[in-house]
Amino acid sequence: MIPEADARRAIVLAGHGANVSQIARQLGHDRKTIRIYLNGHRAPGQLRPHAGTYAPFAAYVLQRAADDRHLRGAGLHREITALGYAGSYSAFTRELRGHGITAACSACKPWQAATPAPEPRAAVLPVRVAPLAGETIASYLARAAAACHLPLRAVTDVLPPWFAIRAAACDDVAKPGLVQPADARCLAMLTGITETALRHALPALAAHRDDGRPPLRSTAACRRCARHGQHEPVPVHLPAHQRACRRHRTWLGRAIQIDVTAAPDIIAASVKASRLAREHGITRLVLAETTARQQTAGGPAARRRAAALALDPGHPDTAEAAAYPETVKAAASLLRTPGALPGGPE
Repeated sequence: MIPEADARRAIVLAGHGANVSQIARQLGHDRKTIRIYLNGHRAPGQLRPHAGTYAPFAAYVLQRAADDRHLRGAGLHREITALGYAGSYSAFTRELRGHGITAACSACKPWQAATPAPEPRAAVLPVRVAPLAGETIASYLARAAAACHLPLRAVTDVLPPWFAIRAAACDDVAKPGLVQPADARCLAMLTGITETALRHALPALAAHRDDGRPPLRSTAACRRCARHGQHEPVPVHLPAHQRACRRHRTWLGRAIQIDVTAAPDIIAASVKASRLAREHGITRLVLAETTARQQTAGGPAARRRAAALALDPGHPDTAEAAAYPETVKAAASLLRTPGALPGGPE
């Protein structure tokens, strides 16, 4: 919308015979906007349609932008549109700018196709390295090379060019190009890991296009899952709702990992969250959690849980983990209550 005074002045100028282009130049506004007021589609001072529809999704957008720094604005808009957001993409980007949210990684570069290369040589690495669930291509190839005391180049040189490109990319899930069956087969032959296991573990091999990016969060794998000779954090893409490693009872925070053995209800809540994700979908569960988190943070049960974990209750990751059981319980209630969330059944 434009200031009410400008809108009224545009109507007066049109009454005096000025055309749309003249009015737009004189008032310094876009011609399409001026035409909206002259045609009577919006009254001076009236808010844009859908101007208030962003508010119910604000917490969701903030969390998704923080959880997945590679999620671009277009992908984030598609997610909340599927959840019931009615605004246009341009209206959505205005909201992002207004809230200071950057929904794309500044280090990512546009993907470019590789030039055809000769058929890679057959090779088998002497040490088998199993991939971690959600691991990036760059991390997995680097770990496999290190286990065999080889430079990364020695591994990528005997694989199709797709792998060298993905290993150099900042994000190997967004628009990786269509991975061919032969590419996964080459990696399976080289590493001694089955194609099925590789496809299940490495998101990049699922061949998601940029417009079909699944709802993910970028984080580090559980330290205990990656413990075999691995001292550096292993970057992974996990489903957006997955906050803990249930096998090792570890909370996977943004900054720290927390042993939650002393608070078993956190892991029980993680099991319940997975069930809710299967029932209602991941994005809808995350929307319910971000809505519920504003109501459950800092409660007495969360404070007792933080004390049991013997960690600083003021740390964001500790506070989120301590309140997680109440958050999931409230999210389940929201998901099952008609009209409690935008875009749901009334």
